[in-house]
Amino acid sequence: MMVQKESAVSAVIGEVLMIALVLILVPIVTISLLNQLPEDRVPTVTIKMGSLSQSGELHLYHKGGDWIKREQILITCNGVENRSWESGFTNLTFDLGDNLTLSGISQDTRITFVARNAVIFSGVARS
Repeated sequence: MMVQKESAVSAVIGEVLMIALVLILVPIVTISLLNQLPEDRVPTVTIKMGSLSQSGELHLYHKGGDWIKREQILITCNGVENRSWESGFTNLTFDLGDNLTLSGISQDTRITFVARNAVIFSGVARS
């Protein structure tokens, strides 16, 4: 009686199982690594508020830290958005040495500077 060897079938099955294992493990490892990436951090900026002028202008100075894109800046006065600074600010970023000029500000107005949905600076306008 002659016995036939079917070793080629087990080799093909082994290769198919190996490819299937790789195709399953690669996405799992990739997703695990992507979940380890750090989130966007909140910018750290030192802002100095100048004195309120007689004409109702107030300057906010960038004294150090990260730069902020213009479109990420939101300034509120007593909780109401203030866009008066945009007309005189021609830069694309708020960076070291820059200043923003707010107009139409009255005494004891609470100024809040928000960037990337985080409050960067908050203060009260004084003469």
